[in-house]
Amino acid sequence: MFVPLWILVPAALLLLVLLARALSGGSRDMIERQRAATFEPGSDHLTVLAQPEVQEALRAKRKIEAIKLVRERTGLGLKEAKLLVERQAPR
Repeated sequence: MFVPLWILVPAALLLLVLLARALSGGSRDMIERQRAATFEPGSDHLTVLAQPEVQEALRAKRKIEAIKLVRERTGLGLKEAKLLVERQAPR
């Protein structure tokens, strides 16, 4: 089976370009989409931070306890509760 060289060379170049683009650019796009989809707390979530038990845990720098309390009272996931507490926690 004979395939002309003028067909093989452009096909090989196209394949290499597509492969390089898939390996380099695809992961960056996914990371940017994930960063854009950050958690924005609602008013219900913010009222939990005002509760005395959560405030006491934050003042005592017991972040893990504060995260647990926020998760119990809001039903948020670990990541969202952690972000919410870290925004409120004194540094």
